[in-house]
This record gives sequence, C-alpha cells and structure tokens, in this order.
Amino acid sequence: NSPGCPAKYSPDGDYQAGDRVSVGSTVYQCKTDGNSPFCLAFGPEHERGGSLGWEKLSSCQGTVAPTAAPSFDPATPGCPESWAEGTPYQAGDRVSVSNSIYECDALYHAHCTFREPGTVPDDESWNKKGSCEGTIAPTSTPTLDPASPGCPASYDPSTPYAGGDAVEADGLVYQCRTDAYGAYCNAGPEYAPGSPNSDRGWVKMGSCFGTIAPTSSPTHAGPDSGGCNHPWRESDLESYAAGVRVEYNQFLFECKSDVHLSKYCKDGSYGPNGMYWDMAWNKVGWCDGTLAPTKSPSSTPSVDPSTVPSAGPSLEPSGKPSAGPSAGPSDAPSSKPSAEPSEKPSLAPSDAPSSKPSAEPSEEPSLAPSDAPSELPSDRPA
Repeated sequence: NSPGCPAKYSPDGDYQAGDRVSVGSTVYQCKTDGNSPFCLAFGPEHERGGSLGWEKLSSCQGTVAPTAAPSFDPATPGCPESWAEGTPYQAGDRVSVSNSIYECDALYHAHCTFREPGTVPDDESWNKKGSCEGTIAPTSTPTLDPASPGCPASYDPSTPYAGGDAVEADGLVYQCRTDAYGAYCNAGPEYAPGSPNSDRGWVKMGSCFGTIAPTSSPTHAGPDSGGCNHPWRESDLESYAAGVRVEYNQFLFECKSDVHLSKYCKDGSYGPNGMYWDMAWNKVGWCDGTLAPTKSPSSTPSVDPSTVPSAGPSLEPSGKPSAGPSAGPSDAPSSKPSAEPSEKPSLAPSDAPSSKPSAEPSEEPSLAPSDAPSELPSDRPA
C-alpha cells in the first residue's frame, strides 16, 4: 500500500533531488538525474517547464504520516563557522548562516567564495544540510611539519603556473587551484596571491618561514638535438594539432593529445600567453637556444635508385649499358661495330674494299679491271 499523499507542492518550497510532492491526487518526484534545479523554477504541472524537473509517479489519497523528528547528534555539536566573503572555500566545506548548515558543492564549489548561502535563488554552489545551534569546539592548533620547512618560491607574474603550483607572498603560502579557475593564476598582477582577487585562482594554505631546500635541477625538456621548438605565434594557429610543441617564455608547451581539447590549440584565446592555456596545452619543461639544423646530405648515393629520373645527365657513364636504346643517335660513332648489321645501308661507301665478294654482282661494271682473269667467261663480249 502507498499511504496517503505527500505534502502539497508550494512555489516557495526548497526542493531537492528525490523530494516528493502532491498536486491534487497526483504524486510527483523531483528528478535525480541532474535536473533537480528545475524543481525550484517550475511547478510539476507547469505547461513547459514542469517535465524538466519533475517526474509523475502515481496517484494518492489522504495524507502521508509525518516522519520522526530529526535527532541531534551530540558527537558534532554546534554550528560551523559563519560564512565569510573572500574565504577560499573548497568542496565539502561547511558554514553556517542563521543557524542553518550549508555544504560547499563538489561541482560548483568555485562560487562558494563569493555567494552567501541562501541569498541567491536557485544557487547550486551551497547545499543546505540542516539546522544547528551554538558553536563547534575549535580544533587543535596546526603544527609545523619540520620535514618540509621554509617557503616556496615567491610569486612571479611572468612565470606560467599550473594547477597545484605553490608560491609565497608576504610570508604566506598560496596554491594554484586545480580546477578551471586555476587559469586566474596566470591572469596578471591584479589576480596575484594576496590581492583583492587572489581567491579567484589561489588558495591560501598557511604561513611559512625561510626557504625550502632547493630541489634537483629540472630536466631539460628540449629534444635530443637541444634547443627550443618554434615559438608560439598566432599566425601559425591553423598548424597546431595534437602533439605539436611550441616555445613561449623559454618554456616548452605541447598541444594536448585529447581529440577535443587539442582543437583549442588553434584558438588564440587558449595560447600559452593567456589565462586558459592549460585547457589546450601541457607545460613540458624549460628550454634554451634554438633547434640544431638537420644533417648535410650524404656523399654516397643511395642503395636503391630513385623512381624519378634526374633533371640532367650524370657526369660519368654508367658501368653497364642501358636496357633500351636511346631516343636519338649519339654525336660520335661507337668504337666497335654492332653485333647485328643495320637494316639500312650507310649513306657513303667504305674507304677500303670488303674482304669477300658480294653475293650478287653489281649493276654497273667496275671502273678498273681486276688483277686476275675470271674463271668463267662473261655472258657478253667486252
């Protein structure tokens, strides 16, 4: 059995995912697939927006018996600290406003620093968790870890920072946010640690004293030939694709391999010189100098011949004859006779007689008689 109807829908209700309401004798439930904010904007039977946040379940009759009153947990007495504008709240942090407890949302936590809980309609940055009374006992005083003493390097506006990088400013340690707001770490002095806009990109971690022992020298990030890649230029945006490396401010950046993120490498707004460079590029490391030129051509020919003939003839003839005859005769005669007679006679007679008589007599008599008489008489008198 389904006992009674849940509470009637109220336009002023603070509905969350899974909450159930009734309209007449129909039961609706606020969706749990991420569309629950629409439950605050539209009623279940709104002509266009009702189905965005509400799901129709069934019909009902009567009223649902009230649930038991929430119990007080003495293990966690009191209210957390009151919300304070400018505090770099993180996901899961809890604050109190007017005896109500709010928890910073894991997805929209970047807004928790600027939005007071309960003051912005349909605000998703703070989730209301319940009510409270009094204050929570203070935690123990933080202790200094002697294993990691000193301060990190001081903030430098010309240094490109990535999420998780720590810097020092006025004796305080700040860490660059690891979410999308970490792009503000490279937005210039107006967003520097300790500035009025510091919490946009930096999280204040605590105080420090002295300096941190230097780490080992960073590995040179250039290719084997040494030097930096080609500098990043807006005129070359169309040539940037996944895996392409460029240089900016003596640092190497590589276009992300992700098929979607690599498209941002072609957008100047996401260049290494901007706020959102880490959405398109990975900082590989530092570099110096320029790339070495490629090697000179080899002095010996390649093993395999090329598929395309050279533009001009070679200086020396080849050791073997060509497979086919040339297209035109050579300018000078060959030094040796050919193995086969030519199909046509030569244009001029040879200077010396042949060693053997011809097979057929000539059509005209010779100009001079022969030295010896012929063996047979001729057919005609001389």
